[in-house]
Amino acid sequence: MRSAVPSIGTVLLDVNGTLLPAGSSAHSSRRGWDRLRDALGPLHADGLTVGLCSDSPLEQLREFGRQIGLGTATTFPVVAENGNVISLDGGIRVMAPFPAAASVRALISEIAAAHGLEQLQDAPAPEFGGTPVTPRTWAFGENRRASVSVFAPPSLVTAAARALGSWARDHGIELGLDRSPRRCFLGVHPYTPYRTGKRRTLEVLAGEGHRPLMVGDSLSDWVPPGRGVRCAFVGDATVPEPVRASAWFASTLPGPDGVVDVLRRVAAMRRATAVRRATAVRHRFEPCREEAPPSDSKE
Repeated sequence: MRSAVPSIGTVLLDVNGTLLPAGSSAHSSRRGWDRLRDALGPLHADGLTVGLCSDSPLEQLREFGRQIGLGTATTFPVVAENGNVISLDGGIRVMAPFPAAASVRALISEIAAAHGLEQLQDAPAPEFGGTPVTPRTWAFGENRRASVSVFAPPSLVTAAARALGSWARDHGIELGLDRSPRRCFLGVHPYTPYRTGKRRTLEVLAGEGHRPLMVGDSLSDWVPPGRGVRCAFVGDATVPEPVRASAWFASTLPGPDGVVDVLRRVAAMRRATAVRRATAVRHRFEPCREEAPPSDSKE
């Protein structure tokens, strides 16, 4: 593990699997945010920006960030929709527009109708308060700017992913499909491979001078060394050991406790750096002390 102190300008926290362990929700985890807020306090006081980086839509992430103490909706950075939407410095950027989104939604709706399923109103993900679908219902995810998400029974997830793959090949359209029948979820992105979306955006932010530290639990949250992005993992991260060893820091604590551990590590290193700099400045400007001349008197 690296012990060197990097220059970190922005900390970005993954949500699913990191801040929200599998099977939990923003509501059920609310009592555990006090420790996180305590860890955020020194960083905010020191002027460090802490935000979120997730596949979820911007609106849900802004509200979640407000709940856990990152700030008001537009005061902290958010990388949403698997890296494709950035909210930073008061503006919103889409990295890869999705002109085929309407056609993708129409095709999914046709397949769902053929399966005899009832379409519900666009909804947030279950971890953000959405109602889980039943075997006979489905819904699009709400607030998507440059991707499409679907909450549906496994049969529709599988059928839609297969049909979209064929449709994209026939029309020469690039689609990244994040299919998870077990989680009743399908995500559709305008680039492949979809798992590199966060990585590409983090590299862009590094190139713009934001000096990001990404805190997560999977390979989707990792950028190889030498690209200007620092990475840290929580203790239950599902990454190969060489990747863990290459991280700036790897906590031994799981989930939210691991995030708190990382934030405290950042704060401690920033304090140590400040002390070293202050000491160096003091030594530089400290007046030289003249030695007293030797005495001519004899004992």
